[in-house]
Amino acid sequence: MFFISWSSNLKAQSFYASNIKLYDFYGSFFIQEIPIEVTGLPNNMTESFGLETVGLTIHHNRVSDLKIQLQSPDGTTIWVTNRNGGVTGKNYLNTNFSQFGKNGLINNGVAPFDGDFTPSGEFSYFTNTSNPNGTWKLLVEDLQQGEEGLLDVVVLRFGNKPVYLKQKNRCSFTDPTLCSSANNNGEILPDLVIVPSFSQTQYQEFASDDPLFPGQLKVAVAIANIGLGPLEVAPNQELVGNCCNSDTVTYTDKRFDLFQKIYAVKGKKFISRTKKTGTIYYEKMPGHHHFHVDDWIEMRLIQMVNGKRVVKCKGAKVSYCLFTTGMLYEKDPSSIINQKQYGSSLPNYALGDYFSCSLAKQGISVGGYDYYGMMYEGQYLQLPKGFKNGKYILEIEIDPEHKYTESNKKNNVFSRSIQIQKQ
Repeated sequence: MFFISWSSNLKAQSFYASNIKLYDFYGSFFIQEIPIEVTGLPNNMTESFGLETVGLTIHHNRVSDLKIQLQSPDGTTIWVTNRNGGVTGKNYLNTNFSQFGKNGLINNGVAPFDGDFTPSGEFSYFTNTSNPNGTWKLLVEDLQQGEEGLLDVVVLRFGNKPVYLKQKNRCSFTDPTLCSSANNNGEILPDLVIVPSFSQTQYQEFASDDPLFPGQLKVAVAIANIGLGPLEVAPNQELVGNCCNSDTVTYTDKRFDLFQKIYAVKGKKFISRTKKTGTIYYEKMPGHHHFHVDDWIEMRLIQMVNGKRVVKCKGAKVSYCLFTTGMLYEKDPSSIINQKQYGSSLPNYALGDYFSCSLAKQGISVGGYDYYGMMYEGQYLQLPKGFKNGKYILEIEIDPEHKYTESNKKNNVFSRSIQIQKQ
């Protein structure tokens, strides 16, 4: 028998699945699909009707193993929570997800997450005029061996107050007359920065003899776009498909040349040019199995020696799938960058939709950010054996090879002091 604090709200517009065993990591790619049947609702999800909240109660002794997504009947798939809870966190108990949860982002929460949280992904992507009636799926991946779990209940609640971050009268690819441009040729360029709150609070050092993560410094990183235009990339035109529910290629060992699409406002229409940048490939690590852009960030540990900056440890360049996992929001303290609060007041806010790790198209919307938690595969700096404890400066750089065009490259490096003490 399960109990949830919001069970009294289960009316005609709430739908659920319950009492389902969650499987341990199989050693290979596997997503457990939990169907939730939805019937009797209006035929379109818009800004005036749609998904309002998702509720979860899960018993699991290591919730950082779990990547949980929600898929609508039309195939739109959004992260609910992805490997949150740290190394020892247990359970999701009466956890409610809404786009502006009063307890803040689930990424910053503490297990068992009893409260109302903002999900890891953007529920606003469900407000796409698709039909909510049909089979929704809770997609659960266990990404580390050793623990099974139990889904007590998942509840989807629909109503007339779904999240809708985009203003009705806004800059969009269908109405460029409302878009701002910064220079004479009308180009609108992205401006990529690291959101400091995540990397300041979400990090963990593991001892050199740790059985799971020996000598690793795990750090969460979120990359926001505070520019006038989206960051958008795609491979050569032969492979272009429809972002983001289907691709012309689902798996390949080949790396493809990547091109950045740079937009400009010309009168009452958009024009664009492309620039050859890096490469994209299919990432097969657990929790991924989708396309990643090569060499997206680099982490370094710096020590000041006699007043000089010395690189003491440099990590491998980390690849990312580029997509908008969340939006900067003016009432969210996590959206403060360089002591400035960002949100929907950004010119061209929400321009560009990128909600999948598609080969056809990836990117980061204006005002959006791409979040990688500290428990994600590859999201760490490997400290070499014999590394000395002490005070260092952690640097994280976006686009370390300077292949992508932005309006400002000077703010691509984040730094913070950090004490290494377990080596």
